[in-house]
Amino acid sequence: MKARRLVAYIAGAVATAAVAYFVWPGLIGGPREQVPAKKADGKAQLAGAAPVRAATVIEGDMPVILTAPGTVEPLANVAVKTRVDGQIVEVRFKEGDLVNEGDILFKLDDRLVKAQIAQAEANIAKDQASLKVAESILSRRETLARQKIVSEEAAETAKQTVEGLRAAIAAGQALLESQKTQLDYLTIRAPITGRTGSLNAKIGATVRSADALALVTINQTRPITVSFAIPQAELAALRRALAASATADVAVPGGTRPTVVKGTITFVDNQVDRTTGTITAKVVADNADEVLWPGQSVAVRLTVEIKPRMLSVPAPAVLPAQQGMIAWVIGPDNKVAPRTVTVERIVDQTAFLSAGLNVGERVVTDGQIRLSPGATVTIEEPRRGPSPATEERRMNGRG
Repeated sequence: MKARRLVAYIAGAVATAAVAYFVWPGLIGGPREQVPAKKADGKAQLAGAAPVRAATVIEGDMPVILTAPGTVEPLANVAVKTRVDGQIVEVRFKEGDLVNEGDILFKLDDRLVKAQIAQAEANIAKDQASLKVAESILSRRETLARQKIVSEEAAETAKQTVEGLRAAIAAGQALLESQKTQLDYLTIRAPITGRTGSLNAKIGATVRSADALALVTINQTRPITVSFAIPQAELAALRRALAASATADVAVPGGTRPTVVKGTITFVDNQVDRTTGTITAKVVADNADEVLWPGQSVAVRLTVEIKPRMLSVPAPAVLPAQQGMIAWVIGPDNKVAPRTVTVERIVDQTAFLSAGLNVGERVVTDGQIRLSPGATVTIEEPRRGPSPATEERRMNGRG
C-alpha cells in the first residue's frame, strides 16, 4: 500500500515539474530557448518568430491628387424652336445625328412669304417709277414758278407728291426686309455644333413660336464638361490647380478596366455650398471620340501639384492606433517595434509620410496582427502568382 502511494507521489512531482518548465516561462513572459526549425523548403527559421512581409522606406515625389465623383455635362445645350408659325415640309437630319453650326435642320412652308415678297418688290418698283414721273413734274413746275408762269401752290403740290412717293418706297423696302427675315426664319438651322436628341416634330406638323416644346435639343459634346464637388478644405489646392491649368483624369466605369479621358480644370465656383460644405469645379475634355456622354457618372482624379522628396511606404504598412498612426519597424536584429508616423497623404496604395521614419528602414506590410514590441520576425518573400484558393477555383473551372 505504501509502495503504491510513493509511486503516485513521484509521478505527480514529475508532472508538476514538466508543467513548470514548459508552461510557466510562457505565462510570465520570460525568455525561452529558440530552437531552429525547418521550413518546408528546407530554410531554417527560429521557432516562435512571426512570419511577416516587409518593405523598405524610400524617398520620391508625392502627387497631390484630389478625387471626386463627377457628372458629365454638355458644354452647351440649345433647345431649337421656331421663330415663326408654319408647317414643316422638310427635316434634314435623323435623331442622334452630329450636326454642325449652320446646318439646315427644318424647312417650313415658305410659299406664302415668297408671294408676299414678290408683291412687295412689285409695289416698290411701281412707286419708284411713279417717283421718277413726279420728280420730273416737280422740276418743270419749279422752273415755271420762278418764271411766274405757274403758281407757287402748284410747285408745292408737286413737291409733296414726290415726298409721299419717297416715303412709300422706304416703307415698302422696310416691309420687304421684314418679309425676307420671315423667309429666313422658315429655314431653321443648327445654332451650335453638337449631337441632336429626340425629334419632337415631324413633317406635316404645324409649329408655332409660342410652343413650349422644342423641336429638338442639341448638346455640344466635343468638347464637353465634367462637373464635380470637392470638400471646402481643399479649396486652396483647387485654386492652385485652376491657376496652373492642371490636368485631370476622367474615368468612365465599365468593362474590365475604366476608360480614362484627359481634361483640364477651367472653373471653380465663387462660393461654397453651405448645405454640403463642398465647392463645385469643372473640367473640360476634348472628348474627340465621344467617350463622355451628357448625364454620365464618372470619377475625376485631379493632380494639383507634385511635392518632391517625400518618404513613402506601402499603405498597408501604416495602421491606426490610440496614439495616432503607427508602423512596425524591423530592426537590424529582426526585432520589431511600433513607431508613430505622420501620414501626409495616401495615393494609389502608397502612404507618403512627413515624419516618423527614415530612408532605408524596413517596415512590416503584412502580418502585424501577430506582433508585439520586441518580437522577432522572419521576412517572407512576397506572394507571386495566384493564391492557392484562386488556383483551386481555376483548376475546378470556377473562375
